[in-house]
Amino acid sequence: MTADDQPPVGPFEERLWAAHRDGQQALCLSLLREADLALPITAGAAADGRAAWATAGDAGRTWVLAYTSVEAMRLATGGVATHCRVASMTELAAGWPDPRWGLAVNAGLRVAFMLDPGTVARLAVPTLVQDLRLDPESGVPVMQKPLAAEDLPELLAAREPRVSGYCHHALDVSHIATPAVLAAALGRPELLTGGGSLNLLRWRPAGLGLYRTPYGGTDEEGRQAVAGWVVEEPPFVGMGLVPSVDTIIREYKVYGVGLPHGAEIWELTIEGTEHRRAIYHGDLRRWLLVGRTS
Repeated sequence: MTADDQPPVGPFEERLWAAHRDGQQALCLSLLREADLALPITAGAAADGRAAWATAGDAGRTWVLAYTSVEAMRLATGGVATHCRVASMTELAAGWPDPRWGLAVNAGLRVAFMLDPGTVARLAVPTLVQDLRLDPESGVPVMQKPLAAEDLPELLAAREPRVSGYCHHALDVSHIATPAVLAAALGRPELLTGGGSLNLLRWRPAGLGLYRTPYGGTDEEGRQAVAGWVVEEPPFVGMGLVPSVDTIIREYKVYGVGLPHGAEIWELTIEGTEHRRAIYHGDLRRWLLVGRTS
């Protein structure tokens, strides 16, 4: 069988092949956004778990190789690639090796896609506005931001509290019940209190466009490579995710955004329990403190 005779395997490839044939590029990208891709690895890497990125290069760019099925991978590589690891687009972005690299999906086959790094980032981590459009029933998400203990007095004293800097999607860390693990996943271990707890600000945002997905790089070249807007010091990822390969956490950057009525401050204790410490009342323009019950 040649690459030109490549048949689709399963419902996903059938839809992708049909969209490609009809020139529906937007549909192709939306299908790839939800796809699990096969990344070729060596037999040795499959045995010891230390998989490296399989790449190909041309005069302009290095490309990470990925395939829409194991069958597509074997056909494209002439049977050379026999082992793979499976990753979603978001998992790929979380461990993306270089912001200048692109993603070659089904390279060498009739139905192939060469995605620049900016496209990879935006497929992997859409903006909050795009998320809501893609899944209207999901509703407005809860944002979360870890707080330093010394920042609490100023925040609690504010009649119209505002938040700046990086925050993240609370749903992505809802399974983490230990302060030290959560702080490490967020790259903020210094925010743990002397007792080992972690203070968390939570709120449902108004004006989703104010919460910008931080596409960018650690230098101007990296920022331009993903058509982004942020330059930060390492270990900044620049693909819209907290720099944590093991835990996928979507993050957003805001500048002086007002907190809405109902915003809350929680304490995650070293025992793994959560206690609500304060609620912001928008009409009264002040925080209502919640006392300890134990």
